[in-house]
Amino acid sequence: MNVSVTARHFELTPDLKSHAESRIGKLSRFQEGLIKATVVLEIEKYRHLAEISVHGSQGDYAGKATADSLATAIDQACEKVEKQIRRSARLSNNHRNGEGKEMLTMGDVRIESQRVPREMMTLEEATGRLDDGAEVVVFADTDNGSTRVVYRRPDGSMKLIELAD
Repeated sequence: MNVSVTARHFELTPDLKSHAESRIGKLSRFQEGLIKATVVLEIEKYRHLAEISVHGSQGDYAGKATADSLATAIDQACEKVEKQIRRSARLSNNHRNGEGKEMLTMGDVRIESQRVPREMMTLEEATGRLDDGAEVVVFADTDNGSTRVVYRRPDGSMKLIELAD
């Protein structure tokens, strides 16, 4: 990963630069494909500020921290970026191969969307899957190939929906 360290209003020491580079280098173990990192260190009167921007193939991440020393500010900003990378990796693992769930927002209503393959089965097999714990079963009827949906109602009864072709 290409790391660029910039100092504002002070002279950058080699120790501080190596600390920033080693701390940024540790971020690559949380996600592959991190391309470039920019670290801006700034001193304003008594404030020590560190801004970190990391650009990767799976997204961009940024962290900003203020502390009593620049080394502490670098560590705090890196922790913020690390948290973003971990969250991003966790979310992307849930959506692998387009088979995962997706949240859609329509005004105040949130809709969970999921792609499922349509399997050939009988109505009895589909209701058996409901008894095994499935919420909704989408299937193609083995007799005529029509798409059907079966689900359990809140009162315990089952509802069958047959889509018209």
